[in-house]
Amino acid sequence: MRADTAARLIDEVRRSLDEPPTSPPFRVPAERYTSAEWLAREQPLFAAPRIAMAASSLAPGACRPFDAPGLSALVTRDLEGRVHAHVNACRHRATRLVDAPCSAKAIVCPYHGWTYELGGRNIHVPHETAFPGLDRRDLHAVPVAERHGLVWLGGPATGDLAAYLGPLDDELAALGLDRHVAHRESRTVRACNWKLVIEAFLDGYHIRTLHRDSIYRFFLDAASAAERAGDHIRALTARRTLRETTTVTDPRLVATPSFTLFPATTIIEHPDFVSVITVAPLAPDRTDFHHVMLVPAERAAETEHWDRSWALIEETVFQREDLWVCEQIQKGLADGRTTELVFGALENAAEWFHASIAARI
Repeated sequence: MRADTAARLIDEVRRSLDEPPTSPPFRVPAERYTSAEWLAREQPLFAAPRIAMAASSLAPGACRPFDAPGLSALVTRDLEGRVHAHVNACRHRATRLVDAPCSAKAIVCPYHGWTYELGGRNIHVPHETAFPGLDRRDLHAVPVAERHGLVWLGGPATGDLAAYLGPLDDELAALGLDRHVAHRESRTVRACNWKLVIEAFLDGYHIRTLHRDSIYRFFLDAASAAERAGDHIRALTARRTLRETTTVTDPRLVATPSFTLFPATTIIEHPDFVSVITVAPLAPDRTDFHHVMLVPAERAAETEHWDRSWALIEETVFQREDLWVCEQIQKGLADGRTTELVFGALENAAEWFHASIAARI
């Protein structure tokens, strides 16, 4: 997060410690989390650009498959350093071309040997005379862009990521993710609606209770600030060190900044690494959860340290606490007698999130 943005939000948090926010409750109908018809209306939201991987994961000659609900691609970097993305299927009989990260000078279909340049151009068809009159069949392109140390896929806005990111473009640039590498990543499916997961990362109200035995010892109770950035949201959650610090040189020492990129990506600045989280719906009550842990390249060799951080944040905070409680909410909605969820003044970012959804659909 930019220093001036963090300073503004830190000041807002300090004020809220003396004057807690108040506002009328905000309500969301329960069917927004259970209805297949409502989910069908939400699906076009996921045409937005999606973070696929750290750009550092793609050396020249690298090929990486990317699979997520509604978007599957083969991402490559050619020997000149350009990033490409294509549908991960041979133009002959649709065989999946790459099933694991690899390095290659060309992509060869494992079924019949049709061969493609890393840029997607079809350069060899065995026994080509068996296909008289067939035009050259290059791989189908998928929109791709490289920006702020990340590779982005999909969506009509991918060609102009600055416009999509809007006020957050400078904020993401300030993260310096071009100097980070992926330490670990995970993909899991959880039994809850996708919006419950996004709401969990917009909410600083739950830390004392839900995270009592994991990270609450680092944070103040219900001390956070958020503001809209178009449809996106920037936020900051205060750590206990905020009370002891008058001059802030590094915001991450006194707070945890985060960004919600509409509709379904959350980026969290931990004290010494960054989490990139993307969710996507599989059903009203099933969500794909993808987490990539990015660490400074110059400290990548500190594997024991990063493994401990992964165990705390991914395995405990995210999986056993945040995602667990999202599943408990979904179970609470299952019998149909709960008609609405209620949000208070400490959860106002959720109201902005739902307002953006309603405005789009």
